[in-house]
Amino acid sequence: MVKKKIALFHPWIKSRGGSEKCLLDILKSKKIDVDIYTWVYDKEKTFEEFKNYKINVIGPKFARKISRAYLLRGLFFLIAFFNKIPLNNYDKFLISTSGVGEFITFRNYLPNKTYAYVYTPLRAATKEIVEWDLNVRYRNFFKKTAYLFSVYFYRMLEKIAWKRIDFPIFISEISLERAKDRNLIRNKTSRIVYPPIEIEKLRKLKTKKGNYFLYVSRINPPKRQDLLIHAWKNLSKQHKNEKLIIAGSGENQKFLKHIKEISKELENVEIKTDLREKELFELYKNCKAIVFIPFLEDFGIVPFEAIALGKPLIAVDKGGYVKLIQDYPYYKINEKYSSDKMVVEIERVLNEFSKSNPKQKKLKNIGNNTSEFINKIEKILLE
Repeated sequence: MVKKKIALFHPWIKSRGGSEKCLLDILKSKKIDVDIYTWVYDKEKTFEEFKNYKINVIGPKFARKISRAYLLRGLFFLIAFFNKIPLNNYDKFLISTSGVGEFITFRNYLPNKTYAYVYTPLRAATKEIVEWDLNVRYRNFFKKTAYLFSVYFYRMLEKIAWKRIDFPIFISEISLERAKDRNLIRNKTSRIVYPPIEIEKLRKLKTKKGNYFLYVSRINPPKRQDLLIHAWKNLSKQHKNEKLIIAGSGENQKFLKHIKEISKELENVEIKTDLREKELFELYKNCKAIVFIPFLEDFGIVPFEAIALGKPLIAVDKGGYVKLIQDYPYYKINEKYSSDKMVVEIERVLNEFSKSNPKQKKLKNIGNNTSEFINKIEKILLE
């Protein structure tokens, strides 16, 4: 059987995150032949496995710098006008996007054959997240004005780009709802395919109860490592023997510097960045509990990894993962849109946990493992 040829575009491959893991799994497909295109490829900062594939970089050199800037990423709509992928050589076109990536459709489109795997429509243009950003990130009048103008301009471009996405595939119900709220999909056929979770691989790890709490996530403001540290300062006064390890991609150097600064006087807080899978698994295996507190996470693989390992989970009660783990006991942090109130809430639940004797049942098979994820993506692309 002749394999279908797929052109896969992902805007930037520059860290070790969930979207990059999904890309690698799609590349492993045996039923479709995938060529990957991107604006930015930082091979030292992302998974080593990408070195086994040909990565077609179609962005200019300066694109790497603006890909790490929260607001300046919107400028990629200009770059998109100069990028031409030879789609005539392919049967289908698949765009992998968390927002901005869909701009590639301005000059690249296969009629009725253009798909998108959507982690989320751009978070920064989502109503609840706009409100959060205005309260947390952009308090200065001029910054607020610039941000709101950028959001307004982006949403206009977004609607144009989404008209050329024929078949959107979403990673969670929350991502689908964001697209509906912005009137992006209208009468289009859409699907939900959860990201791959290595449940069985994690089950095989031999674990033990360690002496530290662990929070694994990209280190940036929406993941709220800063609020966890502020809560930890208060908790440490009552529970001096407790320890916290924060691990994740440190590509946001400004925010990484900030959390190091606010934690430097705390001997029981450790920050680890850009860990390899083996190192990360060691932290998972030996931790006391896993904490997960991002703001309105699109999906969230960490909670599934925690429960698969049989580790107690302390997690915020809003996000793409919540519906799927609702039947499994975990320590719920009630979402607060105020940073000060959120610090108090995190401290409350951590304190509650520290006084308890938690028991955790292991997660049954839920979501998709790697092969199930690949099979579902293949099936949609081959229909």
